[in-house]
Amino acid sequence: MLLDEVGAGTDPAEGSALAIALLKYLANTTQLTIATTHYGELKALKYQDERFENASVEFDDQTLSPTYRLLWGIPGRSNALSIARRLGLNPSVVDQAQTLLGGASEDVNQVIAGLEAQRRTQETKAQQANQLLQQAESLHQELSERAKLLQERERELKLSQERSVQDAIAQAKKEIAQVIRQLQQGSQTAQNAQKATNALKEIAQRQIPAAPPPKPKPGFRPKVGDRIRIPRLNQTAEILSTADNGELTVRFGLMKMTVALADVESLDGQKPENVVKPTSKPAPTSAPVSRPATAVRTSKNTIDIRGSRVANAEIDIDQAISKAIEFGVLWIIHGKGTGRLRQGVHAFLEQHPLVERFKLAEQSEGGTGVTVAYLK
Repeated sequence: MLLDEVGAGTDPAEGSALAIALLKYLANTTQLTIATTHYGELKALKYQDERFENASVEFDDQTLSPTYRLLWGIPGRSNALSIARRLGLNPSVVDQAQTLLGGASEDVNQVIAGLEAQRRTQETKAQQANQLLQQAESLHQELSERAKLLQERERELKLSQERSVQDAIAQAKKEIAQVIRQLQQGSQTAQNAQKATNALKEIAQRQIPAAPPPKPKPGFRPKVGDRIRIPRLNQTAEILSTADNGELTVRFGLMKMTVALADVESLDGQKPENVVKPTSKPAPTSAPVSRPATAVRTSKNTIDIRGSRVANAEIDIDQAISKAIEFGVLWIIHGKGTGRLRQGVHAFLEQHPLVERFKLAEQSEGGTGVTVAYLK
């Protein structure tokens, strides 16, 4: 139901009372009633009965025109006196009217004006918050797309690197297989075996990237005039002199003392490098490398080739011989099985230039499943 200026056209007191009674009746009998009014008593119904709600249309005091913005929860304020003053009515008449109206009405209007200003401020902040939210969502979407692009690029880079590695491995296998075929097709001599070994080393050097040189470890070289710390004394001292034997003469306060190089450190905690000068020694005369009288079997002079093919085993044995030269002997574990691998190992050892002799191991060391090669 719509009511325009309900209770108007009669005594204001009786009209407002009649309007209140009518609106309460309609609240009990109808689902929705919208009533416009200038009665202040009707504006207060909201605070007495929760079935009522206030709303007003915003009015611009500066332009004296409505903005047509609906403000929920805020009652409309009367603007008759301010409009009359703006339209040029005698100020004394307006002031007299304000006096007759009383301060209560003006206070209510000020409260309503404050509510309207607060509402505008909240709406402005809400608009700003919405803009910030949109910017944040846009930035989040942009960052997500960039992250996705970076992940895709990283995946493509990994795939490219994997393909390069696989290509290098395939090429190396192809070249190794060619060397093995040449070795198998030719005469089994020590010279051919050495050529095959050199070819395999060349393939490894070409296909396997060289490891970068290790970074030098940071060190501290103490010199005269430096400030150092002596941790065991919890003192900071000045170096007065250094000696070839690694001792330092230091001073802290009025005290002087000699400390070992290992007992000091720099102010930032670095340990000193050894500055002891090496004593001159006579040049050693050339002599053959001595080997232990009794060969000791360790992991460094033992190789296990069980399950390998003869061609692959020959490559592994050749590398193991190079590493076991200093021990003078190499234990080769080939297992018993059918004996083909053992025969191939013995044939390879017979023509190897660095093998002096070989034999089957003692029963306690593996018997016929192990061959012991004595190196030159």
